[in-house]
Amino acid sequence: MAALVGGVAATGCSGGRAPLVNNNTVPPDTSLDQDGGSSDAEAGPPRCSVPTPEVCDCAELPLAGDPPNVYFVLDHSGSMLSNDLWTTVSTVVLESVRKIGNRANFGATMFPAPASLDACATGKEILSTRRGDSPGTRGPVWQQLHDATIGVRPNGGTPTAATLDKIRNTLTALPGKTFVVLATDGGPNCNATTACTTDNCIFNIESVDVCTPTGPNCCDTPENRKGGCLDVKASQDAVKLLGDNGIATYVIGVPGSGPYGAFLESLATLGGTARPSSPKYYRVDTADAAAFSKTLSQVVAKIVATCVITLGKPPSDPDKVNVYLDEQVVPQEPDNGWTLEDATVTLKGATCEKVLAGEALDVRVVAGCRTFKTK
Repeated sequence: MAALVGGVAATGCSGGRAPLVNNNTVPPDTSLDQDGGSSDAEAGPPRCSVPTPEVCDCAELPLAGDPPNVYFVLDHSGSMLSNDLWTTVSTVVLESVRKIGNRANFGATMFPAPASLDACATGKEILSTRRGDSPGTRGPVWQQLHDATIGVRPNGGTPTAATLDKIRNTLTALPGKTFVVLATDGGPNCNATTACTTDNCIFNIESVDVCTPTGPNCCDTPENRKGGCLDVKASQDAVKLLGDNGIATYVIGVPGSGPYGAFLESLATLGGTARPSSPKYYRVDTADAAAFSKTLSQVVAKIVATCVITLGKPPSDPDKVNVYLDEQVVPQEPDNGWTLEDATVTLKGATCEKVLAGEALDVRVVAGCRTFKTK
């Protein structure tokens, strides 16, 4: 998740104290004034209400500007069975897609191709790039990604280079800005044409069976090269070619990627997304969903987060606009809240910092209820 900016819900609804839910609606609150505003602090901040004979539904309106393309390239190799990493990664990606919603276009490829008899089958696109569903909902885009990932058993090797090469033409043809998010546990292989020493032999690096980092080269046979030699140069070249075509690559190393840290740092550097200090890629050291979710939020914040939200048009009543971060209302104030000028909402101070740090995945601007302000 990441800090993201949301759509505008145009309403004629009254307010309430219940939290904003996925469909932007909550039960009405009878403690409100007749004009739809709150009776000061005891009534709580305003919320949208469910459609009833007295109040209307909340309808999302588009923001101005083109949404970015966020394309996930997901390692589905057999090693992702460890600690159920595949379930963790796919679940967190799905949650991010749900929260980001139509503020981005999404696409995804998993590698190797699922259920293939070839352990090194080049990755398969499981979601062609398209606009996300309404924020907070599990619509058809979310559902397709869910069905293609959840419960699909990891298998085979790690054809990273071949997969990135395969998707390059598809990505370069997309309109707007495109970003690749590569999530892997490291160790790309599947290149039978490359040779390697013990330094780049996966069997030696990971001490498989009798192989050790200081022992004999366990990749020194033709049959072991394809599965054992780290496919360094081809993977680096694939990321560089994406960069040459204006596509940045963010690298997330899930648990198990530690021995390949220097290689993943090189991909982040070539992808134009290197962090200022090591690890220069986004490294996740624990297998729990919270750790991966926090890291993915930081990555997506780099792509989508902004403190200047341009609406499709100025709100009809500027005194009935509210901003929410992860379903919590943010008071309108110029130091650490937000301001509104014509069709531009500007997040300020601590609120802006929270969004840019990836600490708030869901940012929404809602029209129709009296603006909540600090006293």
